[in-house]
Order: sequence, then C-alpha cells, then structure tokens
Amino acid sequence: MARARKLFPTYGSALANNMLAVLVHDRVVDRFVAAYVAQHDRRGILGGPARDRELAETIGREILLAMIVEVHEVLPAFFGKKLNSKLKNEEKETIDAFFRELLAALVRAQNWNGEDRRQFRRDLALYLDFNARLNAAAHPRKKKKPQEEEAPFIARVALLLDPSMLEQARQSVRKFHVSMGILARKILRQTLSPGGR
Repeated sequence: MARARKLFPTYGSALANNMLAVLVHDRVVDRFVAAYVAQHDRRGILGGPARDRELAETIGREILLAMIVEVHEVLPAFFGKKLNSKLKNEEKETIDAFFRELLAALVRAQNWNGEDRRQFRRDLALYLDFNARLNAAAHPRKKKKPQEEEAPFIARVALLLDPSMLEQARQSVRKFHVSMGILARKILRQTLSPGGR
C-alpha cells in the first residue's frame, strides 16, 4: 500500500462509512445468500422478510468484524511494515487512534446501545485473538497444524446460514470469507487514496 498521505484518525470514520455503504449499496449479504440458495437448492432456509432481514443484519455484523480484522492485518503496510510488532510507538498510536475512530463511527452509524457495543468489542477481540494465534503458528514453522482451527467468521456464518447442512454451508462461507478480505482491502485502499472512492 503506497504511503500517499499521512494516516489520520478521521480516516477510521471514513472507512467505517465506506464499509457500511458498500454492504448496503452492493447488497453483499443478499447476493451471497441468494447465490448459496440457488447453488444448493436451499430455498427452505429463507423464512420470509423478518428472517431474511435478521439474517442480513447478523451476517452483515460478522462481515464488519472480518473486515476490521483484515484492515488490522494490512494497515502496518501503510508504514512500510509487514507486522504490527515491527511498528514504532508513534505508528502504533496512530493506528490505535484510527481504530478507535473506526469503532466509534460504526457505533454511531449502527446506533448501538451499550450492550451492543460491548458485544461487538468482545466479538472483535475473539476475531483478533484467532488471527494473532494463526499468525503466530504460521511464522515459526512452515508445517500446518495437525488440526486447524476454523476462523470464527466461517463457523458463525455457516451456522447462521444453514445449520442443517453445516459442511456445505462452511464450504460456501470459506470462499465468501476470502472475498470479504479482498473487499476490505479494496475499501481501505479507496479510503486512504487521494480522491477517495
């Protein structure tokens, strides 16, 4: 990621707004669920407008968590570093301020109450902890772990999507998870580049 401009905390707010705009405008969840239903002939998982809305909101929340983790992973590149641990103190402070503003903007936009905020932060900590363990396991050894732990996004979204056909749902969600990482990087690039989107 080219270091085109200084990283300001307000970019965190812009990123949150851009993420939410893409989720709504591009109907990311609706398109994923529709593709899954069509591919696997699972019309039975659709339960009418109330169920569809709840599914879209809940999966949308999981997407936000996955996107934030992806941004957390790649943002050190803005400073020419590969890992958070290689950042200087002032760079870490800048990134921390960026993420505080990102989360505050999400809270404002989603109109979350205190419990919603606490739950989102707990879930984000779970996602970040998983990612840190995955990175720690990947760097010292090249061998794969005998039994790989599944990413929280995959486990949770598959269970929401189609609990009676869980393995089938997991396969689809794994691909979706990769595409959400790519989308998060794209939105981050657009947010931090001159001229924005």
